[in-house]
Amino acid sequence: MKKLYILLILFLPMVILSSCQKDEFDESSVIGLWKQVSVTEDGVAATLAPEQEACKILIEANGVCRYYNQAFVKYNNGDGPTSFYGTWSTLNGQWINFTTDKWQFIPSLTSDSSKVVLTYKKVNNLSVIDTLASVKKQWNKFHIQSRFTILQLTDDVMEIRLKTFVGEKKYALLFAPEPSDFIELKTVSSGTINYSPKLVTNDNYWTIRKEFQTLKTYVFTFKRENY
Repeated sequence: MKKLYILLILFLPMVILSSCQKDEFDESSVIGLWKQVSVTEDGVAATLAPEQEACKILIEANGVCRYYNQAFVKYNNGDGPTSFYGTWSTLNGQWINFTTDKWQFIPSLTSDSSKVVLTYKKVNNLSVIDTLASVKKQWNKFHIQSRFTILQLTDDVMEIRLKTFVGEKKYALLFAPEPSDFIELKTVSSGTINYSPKLVTNDNYWTIRKEFQTLKTYVFTFKRENY
C-alpha cells in the first residue's frame, strides 16, 4: 500500500503538469499568405476602415514577412506605398514575433507645460506651422519586435493576441494603421518615407499621450489565401 502511495505522489504532479501545458504549434504552419479578417480590442470588434480590411501578411520560410495594406495608397498622387517589410520568428511553439515600424511619441512642451512646441515658417509673409519640421521632432520611427500569443493556428485560420498600449498599436504598422492617424509628408526627398503619424497640437496632445498610457488586449484573426 505504501508503494502505491509513493507511486501516486510521484506520478500525480507529472499528470497535472502535462495537462497544464499549452498546445504547441508547428512553425511551418505559419508560412503562407494571410488576410486579416477581424480585430478586437478588449473583446470588442474594432471598426476597420476599407484600407485596413485589405491588409495581408506574406510569411516566408526565410524569416522575412511582407505586410500589404492600403493606408497610404492615396499619397504621392495615388502612388503611395502599399507593401512593407519585416521579420518573423516563433518561440516555443506558442508565440510568434513580428518586427514592424513603430513611432515613439516625443513632442516638446513649453516651459510651463501648457503648449506644444511647433516649428513655424514664413509663407507670403505669414507665419504658418512647418508640418514636416514639426512632426520630425514629435515622432521617432524605429523598427521593433512585438510578441503575439498564438491562440489558434490551423490550415485556414491564424488567431494571435497582443497586449500593448493603445498608442503602441495605433501609431505602428500593426498591421494596417487607420489612415486618419497618419499624414502625408509631401515635401520629403524622393525615395524617402513620405508618411508619419499626425501633427501633434495643443488640441490632441493629451489625447495621444493618454493613448500611450492605456493598456489593451488586441486579437487579430487572419484567413489563409492562395498565392
